[in-house]
Amino acid sequence: MRLPKFLYVEPGSLEEACLFLEEHGRESKLMAGGTDLLPSMKLGLSAPKWLINTSALPQLDQVEFDEGSGLRIGASVKIGALERNALVRQKYPGIALAAVCVGSPQLRQMGTVGGNLSIDTRCDYYNQPDLWRDCKPKCIKMGGETCNAIGGGRKCFAVFSGDLAPALIALDARIRLVSVREERIIPLSELYTGNGAKPRAIKPEEILAGVEVPLLPAGTVGTYAKFAVRKAIDFPLAGVATLLTLEGKEKLCRAAKVVIGAVGPGPDEVKAIGQLLEGKKLSLQLIEEASSLAFKAAKPVANRGSSPVYRKLMIKALVRKALRQAL
Repeated sequence: MRLPKFLYVEPGSLEEACLFLEEHGRESKLMAGGTDLLPSMKLGLSAPKWLINTSALPQLDQVEFDEGSGLRIGASVKIGALERNALVRQKYPGIALAAVCVGSPQLRQMGTVGGNLSIDTRCDYYNQPDLWRDCKPKCIKMGGETCNAIGGGRKCFAVFSGDLAPALIALDARIRLVSVREERIIPLSELYTGNGAKPRAIKPEEILAGVEVPLLPAGTVGTYAKFAVRKAIDFPLAGVATLLTLEGKEKLCRAAKVVIGAVGPGPDEVKAIGQLLEGKKLSLQLIEEASSLAFKAAKPVANRGSSPVYRKLMIKALVRKALRQAL
């Protein structure tokens, strides 16, 4: 498979990149590692006129920690560098666990934090070469009027399959979006629309510049785990991030968040679990109730390489395992 023709741009600063996007945003794609974008271009899923390489911008390639405000991660930080960062491993182990789950060591050396958060949604009926897709009716994500994954319908069920987003959403992370006109900081959870065809709420002229993670209270435990067919390289078929703040020898739960991923168009917090656990002593019976709530919340469809029922069961198993580890 060959890449389509495009014009290559390498801006010298973040400001220069914003100026270029202001003029050519709808015809352009940002690239840092290119591990997801370039394969999609080879499949004919994307054909930008301009490809803007932001990997060399120094403003986007830093990991910083402040005892007063927390962690800052630049969008161009390599996932491999994030997984090895001593401060991240010590103070935010859930992020390091999610980072090591991404692809293979080679892909983590190229792929970036911003790229993994912005990864396009996937579907067995969409992520195929042109010739294969021509055998099916044009789906909603390709501009058609039907969803091939469910045999009809007006909603696209393509799946968001990033590993970092659930872990960062569980940590109440925020992202910095920069353009010529403004800079805005929003919760990472608001980046995802829940619409598989248009999965991200970002303007064409905006650049995802970085991630901000607040300080964690004492006694907080964060985890991430995923299910995939292969142990390496594969996108998750189910992913679970948990964050618990436990107090005292009795393991009284002061705060709880569970975010599930890879079973819908965006990461999804199971708020009912937080409501169930908060203020209670964590027990095996309570953990079983929480995992059942996750099972009910997960609503995968037959658009990935494993059956929807099995993926629901894996969400339940991963939540149970994560909460037991915390206990």
